[in-house]
Amino acid sequence: MGNLCYNAGMSENHDQRPQLDAERMALARARARENRRLIPLDLGLSAGYFVLWWLLVHEPLIRWLDTTLASFTPRLLVYVGLFGLGAVVVDLPLEAYRYRRAVHYGLSVQSWREWFVDVLKGLVVGAILGGILVLVLYYFLQHYPATWWLWMGLVYLLFTVILAQLAPVLIMPLFLKFTPYEEDELSARLRSLAGEAGTQVRGVFRTNLSSKTTAANAWLSGLGRTRRIVLGDTLLEHYTPDEIVSVFAHELGHHVHRDIWHSIVLATLVNLAGFAVAGVLMRWAVGRYGFAGPGDLRAFPWLVVSLALFAFLTSPLLNAYSRGREWAADRYAYRHGPGARAFADALTRLTNQNLADPEPPRWQVFLFYSHPPALERIQSANQFAVSQSRTR
Repeated sequence: MGNLCYNAGMSENHDQRPQLDAERMALARARARENRRLIPLDLGLSAGYFVLWWLLVHEPLIRWLDTTLASFTPRLLVYVGLFGLGAVVVDLPLEAYRYRRAVHYGLSVQSWREWFVDVLKGLVVGAILGGILVLVLYYFLQHYPATWWLWMGLVYLLFTVILAQLAPVLIMPLFLKFTPYEEDELSARLRSLAGEAGTQVRGVFRTNLSSKTTAANAWLSGLGRTRRIVLGDTLLEHYTPDEIVSVFAHELGHHVHRDIWHSIVLATLVNLAGFAVAGVLMRWAVGRYGFAGPGDLRAFPWLVVSLALFAFLTSPLLNAYSRGREWAADRYAYRHGPGARAFADALTRLTNQNLADPEPPRWQVFLFYSHPPALERIQSANQFAVSQSRTR
């Protein structure tokens, strides 16, 4: 079929309000159905890999490491590194298929080489950060076997805060180019809106999303001096000034509501509970199977399965919280941006351009969605716009 390209700016008349495009929504629903069919395959591959590792690789690898490497730290890094590498190899064909379908639907503009380079960058960053966390985790497992979960909860908080501060300046630039948004009439409106909110946004940045995708996006990132609102060039080049300001107002709402900090605190509490549950299971496994302690590499599968299951079971809680914060940021945009109508128009264009499923199944929203469904957000904004017009 070839690429199904789309240009939001060329397909809409800005003198008229945008509408959900029937053809685009048919493609969005077809793409969503494809992605839903991949969910059990994805979960099955992960579970199958873990079971095969546990049954066929785990014990032989530990015996080999025990006879080959005298020190525990290199044994730990080799074991966890091979486990992680195996997981990546098993998952890579599915990720490649997702990339190819994104190209088919016109959402990705990357070549295979560009896509694979990004994959490698992600693996390197993940290996470095993951390696640091694994070393810290096993230090506490071995030196504080009764309270390791508490220390790791505190480490997670510290690690997340540091990462949130450094990611916009050290990690994100590995994948995208960020430049301060140039001074013009639009930037003056954006800065005025931030000033009216009584808050100091450290910067408004433009990023070259068009080098990777046709989709449009904007987001809030960073803490302290690295705090910034980022606007994709695919948004800036194809949306009206009022629509861009309304999207900015939504991101500003996250900033005003301190959503990054609140999310960090909630995630820390959830992870602390997860570590505590894992600690209980690890104590049982040590007594049941005679491991040397929770820091014994032979107990690694029990640690992984307990943390993974807890993360899976609690992800709907975190997603529900995230959807609530998105609704709050939407309402902020209604009241403090150019108006709810402009925000509804921006959401409509985004839904068309990004091939977002307008009405996903409720179970999928409950389990996996960090944002409310597109159609619900558009309808809510339009209803608020009607109520605004009536009160004037």
